[in-house]
Amino acid sequence: MGADLDALLDLFVRLVEIPSPSGHERAVADFILAYLRDAGLEPVEDASGPATGSDSGNITVHVPGEGRGTPIVVAAHMDTVTVEGSIRAVVEGGVVRSAGDTILGADDKAACAALLALLADLASAPPPCSLTAVFSTCEEVGLRGAKALDLGRLAARAGFVLDSAGPIGAVITRAPSQKMVTADFHGVAAHAGIAPEQGRSAIAAAAAAVAGMRLGRIDDDTTANVGLISGGSAVNVVPERCRIEAEVRSHDPSRLAEHTAHVVDAVELAAGLAGIDVEVTVRDAFTGFALADDELPVRIARAALRETGFEPRLLASGGGSDVNVYNAAGLPSVNLSQGAEKIHTPDEYLPVERLGDAYRLLHALLRAAAAAT
Repeated sequence: MGADLDALLDLFVRLVEIPSPSGHERAVADFILAYLRDAGLEPVEDASGPATGSDSGNITVHVPGEGRGTPIVVAAHMDTVTVEGSIRAVVEGGVVRSAGDTILGADDKAACAALLALLADLASAPPPCSLTAVFSTCEEVGLRGAKALDLGRLAARAGFVLDSAGPIGAVITRAPSQKMVTADFHGVAAHAGIAPEQGRSAIAAAAAAVAGMRLGRIDDDTTANVGLISGGSAVNVVPERCRIEAEVRSHDPSRLAEHTAHVVDAVELAAGLAGIDVEVTVRDAFTGFALADDELPVRIARAALRETGFEPRLLASGGGSDVNVYNAAGLPSVNLSQGAEKIHTPDEYLPVERLGDAYRLLHALLRAAAAAT
């Protein structure tokens, strides 16, 4: 292993200070491409940008290795959630934080840094098993980059995505499916002071719909949320239009269908009582997965973690990640923690030692995969 902790830290800081909110990954993609080419590798950027809404494609790089054991995919995503202002990283007391009121962006640039350092090592010392590395776009906005990947060309039997927060050791073997519900209410506009009785408020109908929904933690497997509401044109106009955007997640397909139907019923009932029209759209955002403890990527991850000195923690997640896409496509995969804490908030931080741990874990994954069949 060639990278020392100071070099890893420098690489991580350089990455997080390159802006890359979803759809605007171009600058960080150029950095990654140049880094890999300088290391002597041949990265490939696909043409998925127009399909995902990004100014960049996904980046893949294949390292053939010695051909032993199980060929694997290791992946990270280049984008971050939306950032107001510039990210500037500071290191204090062995911890990296944002210097301002922004996120840090360790989700998922901690994984990007560890993976780049691994690949630089492999340019001069090929791995024992075949490795394909993926740097995806638009993960934070519906896993769009992973969905646009040609997964059939990855030639792997197991996948590992480093995109779970928390201490090194987590292995996400179970994640939910998600459905998105969009409801567009069409009321009747009228002057709010002169003739309010001639109007029918789309906002009032939308509010009644939300009030009629069961939201939050529904049961052990299921959650629901209304995250966005928009409508109206002016305070003195009875609002003609209003849109609500909701989601339902569940590990249980029948409960997912049942609670999604409940959300739709609440929308249609509220519109009917208000005497207005509503258009409802339901779409699948991602498909859940559940891997048994003895499945190939779980066995490899456990062996690698134990070699690195960590006790594996097999966990279920309430979130989605690129690993959902890989499993749905038939590539059994797990999501591993990359060490960051309080992601998506201005309090996000990364202990420096965890960056080194993630790098060492990647090397151990290659050795464990080479020994696995």
